[in-house]
Parts: sequence; structure tokens; C-alpha cells
Amino acid sequence: MLSFKAWLAGRTFFGEAEVVAQIRARAQMCCLLASHAGIRAPDLIRFELALKGLFRTDLVLGNDHFRQFALIEFEDAQADSLFAGGTRQYRHWSRRLEHGFGQVLDWAWIRNDHPNDTVLTAAFGGPIHDSAYLVVCGRDASLVDEMERKRFEHRRFKTRIEGTPVAFLTYDDMVKGMELSLENAKSFAILG
Repeated sequence: MLSFKAWLAGRTFFGEAEVVAQIRARAQMCCLLASHAGIRAPDLIRFELALKGLFRTDLVLGNDHFRQFALIEFEDAQADSLFAGGTRQYRHWSRRLEHGFGQVLDWAWIRNDHPNDTVLTAAFGGPIHDSAYLVVCGRDASLVDEMERKRFEHRRFKTRIEGTPVAFLTYDDMVKGMELSLENAKSFAILG
């Protein structure tokens, strides 16, 4: 975790393939990332899982016993990864963020359209009882004003697909959440 935090601190912006390689090299971070999705003790970790031969998810975290799965899409972190174009007063949602969200919509559609499909359940090792979706994109520094911060916050906390929350995080949010999870785990160790 500390090495990823140092890697992140040394870069203002980076591409998707670059950050996925960094996360992949630190699989232990996936357990911390699962806390953002509400997945209990992930024991299934798969990078680049193909769904129905049409879609690919960057990372799937799962708990086999509870049959919970989080599908996570990583996007790049450029100055325009969250908002781009538009006017000085109002920039549009970026193509990268919308691309990540579009993939989440497609994953949810596949699950809804084919809940008992043999290929889909085989990819997950059985049925999916509970799912979560995360899109990680951009950096806090690319949010240029209070309105963008509030718009992003609204999207982060209010977006749902069929009642299931979709978490939107910047890479800074992701690291902060992982640090909080570690601090909580350490505080429980003190109690024991």
C-alpha cells in the first residue's frame, strides 16, 4: 500500500494500463479495495475477466461463501478524466468517466439478462447473489472548482443500477479509503 501511495504521489497524471499494472503488482491492495464495495473478506481475485466474450472487467473481487462480487473498472487519471469540454463555468462529464460507467451498465445488463447463464456462472464459479460496481477514474486535483466537486460527489453517492450503488472514486479517494481500512484493522488489533 505504501509503495502504491508513493507511486501515486510521484505522478500528477497517468494512463489506465499504467495504473492497472501497478495495482496488479500489489494484489494485497485488492482486499482493501473490496471494502469500498462492501465485499466481505475477498477470496476471489481476477484481473481482466471476460464476460460473455463481449465485455471485459479490469478487476473482479469476490467472496465465494457469500457469492458477492464487485466488478471494478479503472480509467486513466488525466486533467480531463472527470470533466472535459463545455465552458469555463460548466464542463461536461468526460468520455473516460462515461466509458467506465458504460461498462458497468453493460455488466449489470448481462447479469440481469442472463442470471443463470452457464457461461456467466462458470466465469464466477457459481451464481452471483450480490454485486457491487466501482469506477475509479481521475485525480482530486482535476476537479477545478466547488461545483465540480459537488457534481462528482453527487454522482459518487447517488448513482444506482437496479438499486445497487455504483461507487465512483478518484485514485486519491481510493488510497484514502484503503488507509482508513488499514487504520481500522490496526485499531481492532489493539483491542484484542
